Amino acid sequence: MDNLVISPVAPVAVATGPSRPDDPARRWAAEHARLTGAPVEPHPPDRTGPLPDARLLVIAQDGSGPTSVHPHVLALADHATCDVVVVRGGTSPAHHRITALITGIGDDPVLGRAAVLADQRGAALRVLYACPPLPVRADAPEWPLAHADDVLRGVRHTSVLARMHPHEAITRYADTDILVVAGSGPTTRAALHHARCPVFIARHCPPDPRRGQVPLPRRPEGSGR
Repeated sequence: MDNLVISPVAPVAVATGPSRPDDPARRWAAEHARLTGAPVEPHPPDRTGPLPDARLLVIAQDGSGPTSVHPHVLALADHATCDVVVVRGGTSPAHHRITALITGIGDDPVLGRAAVLADQRGAALRVLYACPPLPVRADAPEWPLAHADDVLRGVRHTSVLARMHPHEAITRYADTDILVVAGSGPTTRAALHHARCPVFIARHCPPDPRRGQVPLPRRPEGSGR
């Protein structure tokens, strides 16, 4: 994929304290900046307001496993005006996979961000939909995945219907390097509490080519999912 990023590229903002120059958020932001050709822009760790130039804010969440989430992280997840990446401490093995956790409501930004992240990293793309079994359903539980397949037509990916609650699916399908979720809601909260990997929160930001908006990468038809 050539020329995915339109110049000038928006900076990757990272909210971290001066006493932690090598914290996980800084490392993740530096790697993402290297892959996208973007500069890194440090901000105070309590930054919650608008970021005029950045479309991505990276913050650290202490702990490497299921734990309570700091109120500041939850505030950013709910109110930030740009995409947010929450990075837990510690290290984990590379799985070379990006997972888009969809809910059936407003999934297009999640799918788009996940596809671009997978393309930038040369990783596999997985679409995961968690749907607990119910005695009677008024809808077909597969339809969010069918919509995702349509949005990602031409992009190699796999689709998984997990007959379980989202927090169970996050734990069950933990073999991923980044978990991409929507901007707010109970599924996003579950991801922040249970995901072992960085959580990429896709905000519903309008496209703006001046800020490094990236198009959905397209692969030739017939290349497989």
